[in-house]
Amino acid sequence: MKPYLESLLLILAIVAGSLVGLFTSFKTTLTDYFILAMLFFLFYNISLQGIFKGFKNRKYIGIALLVNFVFIPTLALLLSTLLVDKASAIFVGLIIYLFAPCTDWYLGFTKLANGDVEANSALLPFNLLLQVLLLPVYLTVFTQNTISVPFEAFFEVLIYWVLIPFTAAQLARLVVIKLKSDWVEKSSSLAEWLVLATLMLLIFSMFNANIATLITNATYLPRVLAVILTFFIITFFIARLVSRISSLTKKEEISLTMTTAARNAPLMLVISLLFFPDQPLLHLVLVVGILVEFPHLITITSLLKRTVSSS
Repeated sequence: MKPYLESLLLILAIVAGSLVGLFTSFKTTLTDYFILAMLFFLFYNISLQGIFKGFKNRKYIGIALLVNFVFIPTLALLLSTLLVDKASAIFVGLIIYLFAPCTDWYLGFTKLANGDVEANSALLPFNLLLQVLLLPVYLTVFTQNTISVPFEAFFEVLIYWVLIPFTAAQLARLVVIKLKSDWVEKSSSLAEWLVLATLMLLIFSMFNANIATLITNATYLPRVLAVILTFFIITFFIARLVSRISSLTKKEEISLTMTTAARNAPLMLVISLLFFPDQPLLHLVLVVGILVEFPHLITITSLLKRTVSSS
């Protein structure tokens, strides 16, 4: 499928989800199922050997962690401090949202943009562990809010969002090989198409569930949008600059761009609801982040694919 068709389909998912969301909202648990389905089809085409290969790419993992947990938090703090009152719930929401790199759908966009999925898959547990460990530190140091994120959250997310879909995908692939080995290539092509299909459903469900909240709180949007949009634009160029300076391959550059662009909104939204249940403005920040993030990811996916095809 041509890159512009993929982007068009994802944009249609945004429009459809928003329009349907004005009249009715589906269960938010659907989002979880779509994420799991997307990861299953993505992992179907990634072998355990490939993951180990990704772990061996220490240079990329080290650079990605440096950008995700040093450069990005510094940028997020500067932008939030400049544009938002530090005493507000919006500031806390921005810290929670912007400081946490994604641990799920960034892999789907890495695949669509022809990045190194194996390297970004190997990066996932590091991203997850460090954000769970560092979130209480960030909130204590920068917002004077002291919370304790249970370390069990790391294991729950790792098991539920990584090990279960990966194991299920590998077992399914093994069954296909045992039944008829010549089905593997056809099933791999089908799995690639289903990554896009489930990503469309994921985007649809996200916009369907959150568009009403966004409209209801429209008066708070300008500053939140200013911070998030500026953040995404600058991170795009940071990833490209760091990639060039570090002499990363084109696939690694795409992968770094995706891991720095995508934020871990689902997990952070759950954490914010648990620890800040009476702060709707804080929750709004994460909702806005989700709704801005997908168009941004679609845009840079299209840009990166054009760059690859023209080189």
